[in-house]
Amino acid sequence: MAERFDVAVVGGGPAGQAAALRLAEWGASVAVVDEQPRPGGQILRQPPTAFAVRGWMAGRSYAELRSQLERFGADPDIAWRGGRSVLGIARQPDSGGEPGFAVTLSSAEGVDRIAARRLLIATGCQDLAVPLPGWTLPGVYAAGGLQAFLKSQRIIPGERVVLAGTHPLQLVIAAQIVEAGGAVEAVLFAQPRAGMIAAMASAPTIALRHAGNMLIAAAAMRTLLRHRVPVHFGTLVERIVGEDRVEALVAGGRRWACDTVGLCFGFVPQSALPRMIGAEMRDAGAAGGWAALHDRWMRSTVPGLFVAGETTGVAGAPAAMAAGEIAGVGIAHDLGMIDEAAAERHAAAARARREGHLRFARLLDRLSDPRPWFPALDADTLVCRCEDVPLSSIVPLVDARSANAVKLATRCGMGACQGRNCEPTLLRLLGNPDDPGFASRFPARPATIADLAYVAARTTN
Repeated sequence: MAERFDVAVVGGGPAGQAAALRLAEWGASVAVVDEQPRPGGQILRQPPTAFAVRGWMAGRSYAELRSQLERFGADPDIAWRGGRSVLGIARQPDSGGEPGFAVTLSSAEGVDRIAARRLLIATGCQDLAVPLPGWTLPGVYAAGGLQAFLKSQRIIPGERVVLAGTHPLQLVIAAQIVEAGGAVEAVLFAQPRAGMIAAMASAPTIALRHAGNMLIAAAAMRTLLRHRVPVHFGTLVERIVGEDRVEALVAGGRRWACDTVGLCFGFVPQSALPRMIGAEMRDAGAAGGWAALHDRWMRSTVPGLFVAGETTGVAGAPAAMAAGEIAGVGIAHDLGMIDEAAAERHAAAARARREGHLRFARLLDRLSDPRPWFPALDADTLVCRCEDVPLSSIVPLVDARSANAVKLATRCGMGACQGRNCEPTLLRLLGNPDDPGFASRFPARPATIADLAYVAARTTN
């Protein structure tokens, strides 16, 4: 028998927490599901309960996020369901036609289900995977992967690290590495410094209103200078070289000796679940990917389904918190727990905050736009590393083919990641702005044969 709640929230990061806390205020029964055993999302990746990390996320920029996390963890009315992956979502309206959902979950204990009157998807974002020659060598990471090791367990997966890409977050990650005792050989930006300055100068008012973000980047630069870490601009990544693992990165015509590479070209929304259930999507922006469409209450185009945070477009943790709060208010109003006037009153401040953060996010997108700076691929460069599909297998199929047609012909997108890594690259190669990308199907995450058999038996019975 499925557990039943008023609201199921998928995602325990800033947006999901904010929504759950709001809903709990009005007495809604809420379950929050997340793949991680502890809440926080990527921004507040918590160490295992048996670990103690001194000074964990102690910076001023994390204070508001930590405060919310503490309130979330202490709220007895929120049911935390960590360590569970969502395999699928199905609409399950009641006998009167009111919206409802069945969420199929997988964990170490097997498969279970949650039923809810309303569903909020707040699954965050992921690093944009950028293929280049040598990117499958051991020692190559997405920058967010490096940061997850640092935040949760203070592990530095390498002795000589190079970060490369277009996104300013690599400055922060490099500073975190050296402050944790690691060695960063260089931070390499593909775009020229002048272009980044021009992007900031194009919107001085927005930059000034978000001076705190600028100060975080400036503090990271000071840390890198103090540790004598070179930061180079106009240095385009060419290839990663090595035999059994990374030995060097070649960029800007120069060879940088290292054993670890962190690639940071931007981020794309986690969009599989809203796409699976039929929500309308939009192009997420410069880095690629898909973002869920929504109204002013964060309702998607599917009745009863709400979306918040990076699922609706990558804009950072403060914007995600504000969106989660709006969604929580919107769901409470949708369920008849508060009237429209109260909903408007409770959502007003969060709407204003979110709009300001979105303006800064658009500026950051211009500053870090990766499209002119993607590395050139060799014929044998793997585009889909799950299924070992090289560029040479895709190029003959590019003309007049859809992403799904290429998938059927080459298995590109059929691997364990279900196309999350290779889809943006394939869509760039196809060059068709109207291509909706891969069809999202059950299961959304890798599942055991036993789990699939259990789901099949429950479905047929």
